[in-house]
This record gives sequence, C-alpha cells and structure tokens, in this order.
Amino acid sequence: METYLLLAPVLIVLATVVAIYLGHSKPKDGLWFGVKLPIEVLEDERLLSLKREYRQSYALFAVMAAVAALPILWFGDTFSLGFIYVFLWLAGVMYTSTVPFKRIHYKAAKLKRDNDWFAPGTRKKVRVDIEIALMKGKLPLSPYWFVLPALMSVPLIVISLKGGVGVLRLSGFASLVMTAVMFLLYLAFSRGKPRAHSRNALPNMAINAAAARLWSILWLALALFEAVNAFVAYNVLSKGYSGDPGLWFGGIFMVSLVPLIGIYVVHQHIKELEYRYGDTDGSTYPADGDALWRHGLSYYNPKDKSVFVPKRVGIGSTVNMATRAGRMFYYGTLAVVAAVIIPIAMMVVRADTSPPKLVIQDEQNVIIEDSMYPLEFALDDVLELTLEDDMPSGFRQNGIATSEYARGDFKLTELGAAKLYVFKGNAPYILIKLPDRYVVYNEKDPAATAVLFGQLKALTAG
Repeated sequence: METYLLLAPVLIVLATVVAIYLGHSKPKDGLWFGVKLPIEVLEDERLLSLKREYRQSYALFAVMAAVAALPILWFGDTFSLGFIYVFLWLAGVMYTSTVPFKRIHYKAAKLKRDNDWFAPGTRKKVRVDIEIALMKGKLPLSPYWFVLPALMSVPLIVISLKGGVGVLRLSGFASLVMTAVMFLLYLAFSRGKPRAHSRNALPNMAINAAAARLWSILWLALALFEAVNAFVAYNVLSKGYSGDPGLWFGGIFMVSLVPLIGIYVVHQHIKELEYRYGDTDGSTYPADGDALWRHGLSYYNPKDKSVFVPKRVGIGSTVNMATRAGRMFYYGTLAVVAAVIIPIAMMVVRADTSPPKLVIQDEQNVIIEDSMYPLEFALDDVLELTLEDDMPSGFRQNGIATSEYARGDFKLTELGAAKLYVFKGNAPYILIKLPDRYVVYNEKDPAATAVLFGQLKALTAG
C-alpha cells in the first residue's frame, strides 16, 4: 500500500519540474532559453521553431519520466525497495530534466553568435590568456603514485592467505585488481587523444591539460579508497557480520556512490572549463552575461565574489560555482542529502529483511532481537499475558509503521505506551503487560505465534 502512496510526491515533483521548464518556452525580460536576445529578433522563425521543439521535448520528457515511475507499483508492500527506487527516480529526473533545456539553449546561443544578435556595446574582449597559460602548464599526477595503493594491498594479501577462508582470501587480490583498473583508467584519461573544444588551439590545450590533471587525481583517490575499503570489508566479514543485510546494502551503496560522486564532481568542473574557454573560444565574452551562465543554468563568474545570485532559469537563487564557498555549499548539500538518505534507506532495508525475534533466555528473561528497537525484560515483571485476535489501535511515536508491519514505540488508544513488533493482518497477537508499558508481538506465521504464547504462558503461570 505504501508504494502507491509514494506516487503522490513523485507526481508532484514531475509536475513542478515540467511546469518550471515549460514556463521558459516564452521570452521573459529579454531572456529566452537562458540566452539574452534583442527584442527585435524574438519573432524570428528559427527561434519560434526552437520553441516548438522545446515544448515537444518536455512533453516527451514528462511521458518518459512518468513511465519510469511505474515500477513503484510493482513493489507491492516491499516499502524499502519502493523507497529506494523513488530516490533513484528523483535523482534521475532532476539530472535529466535539464537535458532538453541545454540542447535548445546551445542551439539558441549558436543562432545568436552566427547572426550577431548582440545589443550595441554588449560584446567586449576579456583577458583570459593568463588563466589559459596556467592551465596549459598542468600535468597529470605521476603514475608512480599508484605504487602506494598497490603496496597497501600487500599486507591484506598476506593476512588473508594466512588466516582467511573462502572469499576472504580474495579480498587482498581484489584490492590489487582495483588498483590496476584505476591505473588503466588513469592511462586512458591522461594519455588519450586530446579533444577539440574550441576553434582556438590555446583553449583546447588548456582544457585538455586541466582535464588530464583532474582525472589523474580522481583515479588515484579511488584506488586509495578501494584499498582502504578492502581492509574494512575484510574486517567486517572476518568478524562474522556477513549475514547482516544492512551492512551489505550500506557497503554496496558506499562503494558505488563514492566513485559516482567523484566522477560527477570532476565532470562538472571540466564542463565549466569547456563552457568558459571552449564555447567562447577563450577570447570573446558578451557583456550581456551569457558566458557567465553555463547552459543558462549554472553561474560561473570568478570576478563576482557573491556566493548566491538570482537564477536565470527557475525560481530562487543559485550559487556562484567560481567561488570556493559556492562549491562547498553545492557539494556539501549533496553530501548532506546522501548522509540523510543512506541511513534511512539502510534502516528500511533492515526492517524489511530482518524481522524481530522473541527469545526466551534461561526461562527467566525475554529478549526481543531487533536491529533498531531491541528490548529485554524479566518474566517476573510480566503482569498480564493474553493472546488477542484484534490488533490494538494507536499511533506511532518513534518507529516504523507500514501496511505490513509496525515496530517501535507507539501510543495505543486504550492501553497507553507500548512496544510493537507485529505483522499486521496476521492474528493472533501476544499482549504482554509490563509495569511501565505493554509489549505486542507476533510471528508472521500464526501457528508459530500460538506456540510461542504457550511457552510464555507456561513460564509465567503461578
């Protein structure tokens, strides 16, 4: 049931995104598709043709995004899968929503340059030769740096061969293999064929040199990350935690997320350089500010010390990515979002895959094993024990409640404070009264609940 409810925020986000971008299908304050245009050219048939193409692109985008959201319905009551899929969908929509705009923006900017659609006095020369000269002199990191992560793998290989079993013996070799993979990527990106970003040779040399330097730093950093991660994985597995689905999920998520974030950051930085020096040929900047807005969306102005500026496209403000504070805010926000979402995702996965278990210890104590809401009490503290066919009603205070189960701290309407560990719709329910609260528990299998109740009843009788 909850997966159906997840469709509401999905549809709201999609409608909002499409409405914002469709709102820019008409010129406003001399801006059209993020490009500053003279008022006398706004009726040009080529721009009107771009307008029609722009609207068709976002109509297609809306349909494709809606279709991509349909798998949410297939997850049924597996809330954790639906929850994770929604966030992946949101990330995909927010990233791809700019693609149609960027494509039309590029065509409009090209029309402007080719037809010299500049207001009088808005084209001027700016000096970027010093910046280009500095970038042109950048070199990739030395390949000998990769000896460091390779050497870090050696102790793990020795440890795993001496004391490891099964897959643990492969952890050190896996670390060494990942170092080799990162080294091959380093060679491919730092010594590959230079790309042409501009008609001017100097900006091309500068951008390619800066890109090779950035990619070399990234691949070395990832090689070191993978070596450290191999030690962490070996330690976790050797201590017998391999059966915890939360650890598996968290590990897989981090191992995949960190490289993706690194690649995204480097890619974005290189794109900023391409737009600043490649699209403008490294020499001419229009005074109307077009060159300061990469694709009309991202503001990059080293001469402006402002961290936040009004958006050209959309509502609110955006950051100046040429400032250190702006970059820290942008990437810091992404890190905070990830730091919030990952633990929540791990929590719901654990709740779906690791149901609570009631264990009677030494015929004296009861332990309810649960990854998030464990509980222990003595059988002597049980004031009342009954088997109920109806689930007590109430509301959640601190816990998880889905259409399939309820776990954590609840306030029951007739009973008051309670700890719930129940599968809804799977009567009967064991109701345990303690001095300070009630405990409601059942197994997914009703027969198993009845057997457990009998054991508890026998130990508390008399």
